[in-house]
Amino acid sequence: MISLEFVNSEIDEPEVVQCARSSMATIMAWYGSHYAGDDYLVFAHGKLEPTDFNGEPIPAQIELTANQSIKGA
Repeated sequence: MISLEFVNSEIDEPEVVQCARSSMATIMAWYGSHYAGDDYLVFAHGKLEPTDFNGEPIPAQIELTANQSIKGA
């Protein structure tokens, strides 16, 4: 289970949602569409979760050096 906390500057109290990791992106997208235009941050287990323009999570970028490769690619 993941604890998502939405801290919205337009709302007095943060919204906290307990969900499966597989539901995280869907819930974040819903919140982003429902509160479009609001200034808010999303925390997953207390860590700031970067979001895109639509409120969806931005996947971590993988950087490889010239000597590295992704297995199976």
